[in-house]
Amino acid sequence: MKNSNLNENLLHFLSHLNTFQTIKLLIEKGEDVNGKNNQNETPLHLICEFQKNENTIDTIKLLIEKGADINSKNNQNETPLHFASRNNQNENSFEIIKLLIEKGADINSKNIYKETPLHLICEFQKNENSFEIIKYLIEKGANINSKNNQNQTPLHLICEFQKNENTIDTIKYLIEKGANINSRTESRTALHLVCEFQQNKYLFEIIKLLVEKGSNVNEKNSDYETPLHLAFQYQQKDDLFQITKYLVEKGLDINSKTKYHETLLHYLCQYQQNKNSFQIIKFLIENGANQNIENNYGELPLHIACRYQQNEIIKLLVEKGSSTNSKTKYNETPLHFACRFQNENSLAIIKYLVEKRAEINSQNKNLETPLHSAFLSNFEKSFEIIKFLIEKGGRIIDKFQNNSLHLACQYQNQNTMEIIKYLIENGSDINFTNINNETALHVASRYQSNENSFQIIKYLIEKGADVNHKDHFNQNSLHLICTKQKNSNSNSNSKQNEIIKLLIEKGADVNCINYFNQSPLEIVNSNHDRKKIQILLMNDADIFHLQRLQITQEIMDIFPKIYSLNQDLNNFLKSNENFPDFQIKSNDSFNFNLHKQILLSRFDNDYSILNKFVNICSRKSKEIVQLCINFLYTGFPDFDNFIERFHNLINYKNEKYPKLNNISENEIIEEFFKEIGLDLNWINIKKGRKGIIKDFQKFYQENESKNFTIICEEKEIKVHKLILMIRSELFKGMFLSVEDSSNEVHDYTGKTFETIQQLIYFIYNDEIEENKITKQIIQELEDVKDYYQLNQNSFLDLILEF
Repeated sequence: MKNSNLNENLLHFLSHLNTFQTIKLLIEKGEDVNGKNNQNETPLHLICEFQKNENTIDTIKLLIEKGADINSKNNQNETPLHFASRNNQNENSFEIIKLLIEKGADINSKNIYKETPLHLICEFQKNENSFEIIKYLIEKGANINSKNNQNQTPLHLICEFQKNENTIDTIKYLIEKGANINSRTESRTALHLVCEFQQNKYLFEIIKLLVEKGSNVNEKNSDYETPLHLAFQYQQKDDLFQITKYLVEKGLDINSKTKYHETLLHYLCQYQQNKNSFQIIKFLIENGANQNIENNYGELPLHIACRYQQNEIIKLLVEKGSSTNSKTKYNETPLHFACRFQNENSLAIIKYLVEKRAEINSQNKNLETPLHSAFLSNFEKSFEIIKFLIEKGGRIIDKFQNNSLHLACQYQNQNTMEIIKYLIENGSDINFTNINNETALHVASRYQSNENSFQIIKYLIEKGADVNHKDHFNQNSLHLICTKQKNSNSNSNSKQNEIIKLLIEKGADVNCINYFNQSPLEIVNSNHDRKKIQILLMNDADIFHLQRLQITQEIMDIFPKIYSLNQDLNNFLKSNENFPDFQIKSNDSFNFNLHKQILLSRFDNDYSILNKFVNICSRKSKEIVQLCINFLYTGFPDFDNFIERFHNLINYKNEKYPKLNNISENEIIEEFFKEIGLDLNWINIKKGRKGIIKDFQKFYQENESKNFTIICEEKEIKVHKLILMIRSELFKGMFLSVEDSSNEVHDYTGKTFETIQQLIYFIYNDEIEENKITKQIIQELEDVKDYYQLNQNSFLDLILEF
């Protein structure tokens, strides 16, 4: 019988159970005592590993008598003696080990980790007889200084793993038998290991034993730590003071520095937070410890004590000469540390440091004061600390020009509302702007993070925060709250949605366009946040501004449900009998479909022309197609020679923009415009800007009877020309600057759609009335207006959307 998984025969299986009579019967029946499983383990290996009962010794004797190989090795190069040494868990273990050695087991055999049976006994002490087994192995010739693959000797393993009443006797015995007391592992001596790992009442006695036997108290590990560094880091014993005194008496370098230039004082201030630490630090300083040694970060022990809020130690260090204004390499003082890392002791510590003349407005390398650091803390009582610092003259003067209100809104916690009320009641300017032109409301919206955020934002608005103030990127607060990604926390999403509703209710411009040409709707659309999309659309968010994005499924699902101007347009497009094939598809943008309707309206629902256009859209350059669409929107009839003028345009752009050199679309354009029959022969593109203005003047004068109404004054002609060029996207290729009435040149070189609003704003503020421009455009495209019945502002946005 075999276990197919391990390739074990029946004798292996019964060895797990240690059933003596059955094993004996199988051997008599001819079962192979040296048969091996997949791990190359024999039955003798398994008997020594499991040691189930009082029959184990008899079974081992039987197997050996019947020819079992006592030094057989498994895949790990381990013999049965290795197994017995590792699994010394019962009273028979010692007898088993002795039996194996008496029968010829190799006492110094090494496994693949270079461990001998003595290593394993020292590491895995599971029996009260472990000390006796160790003595027996050494007496029988075990190599006491043999090293495993981590350079550990049996002494190292005892110091690290044995933590009972036999530890001292075992260490003493190993040393007496020749163990090298200063032998190093990969980085540590036996004394290092004792100071790090021995968590028992015999620690001091073991240390004294090792030192008296020759351990070097100044030996350093790979991080340049002495044994006492490790004791301060890992031990919390009542006798640590006695250990410190003893090691100092034995020649310990009291100012020894680690790899990171940390002294014993640094370690004490960081790791020892008990009744011993004050006494030990005082002792070290009185015996020559230098409290002004800096670590790699320029931190003194006083900085560390302030980080860990060691009240009594801070007072001791200051009394012994540490400066309350000492600075790290980042220019941080102890007061910065005390304000940032707060606990129950912090207020008393901060008051003490200020009393000892700590500079309350000292700035670190980021120009942050201690008050700034206090805002970073999430401690439940940080309000009292902030209040104290402000009363003492603390100010915020960081490199971003934030004030206290900005920081309170940025680092929101359970204290924030109380802090904000205090700041505003004491005169903080609620609309003060930082270097990014952000108010506190901007910051609160961006860093909205907990259930208090809604109340914080509501309170700021009630106290006069401007909901439509724009930051450096032309964003209002609504933009910033909309940038918050939808997450798995439904409560958090709900809070964000409530804040959006609140901002809109209080007058936030839902269609505000930022520097990146994004409205709040465009931002939530890109995040696929259905609920936010719905809130914005129900509050008159302009869907036409989504022209640069694929309309998401969320928009498609929600759009027909919105009761606004946009709903009227959507209902018209879906219900009008002239457009039976209109529908919003998941892979189409809404605007593509809108263009389809405008094209149909332009050409009396001639689907053959529309099909030509759709073919071009599906195969050719997006830029060229857009040019074609926008020329159609200009409203000029009978452009028979459009192709020649179009080529002039292409050639002009080639001169200025070589990257547009590919004009392989010409055949497609030609085919398309032959069907349409457009003519642009009244304008000579090569004349330049002033020549074009004159051509426009002449053209409009000659076509007054064709329902084009325009006053031919240069300024108004220039405005109309700019609108036309923007719509046709010629502006970015032809006109590099715009002159105002003072002949000042406004350079828009290389700008694209993002400049349109700036241009229109410039034009409107150049003593030209908006309603006059709107009237002219509506007259120019009266047929489109009739179809869509938009108000003037929405219609202007629609016409200028490119």
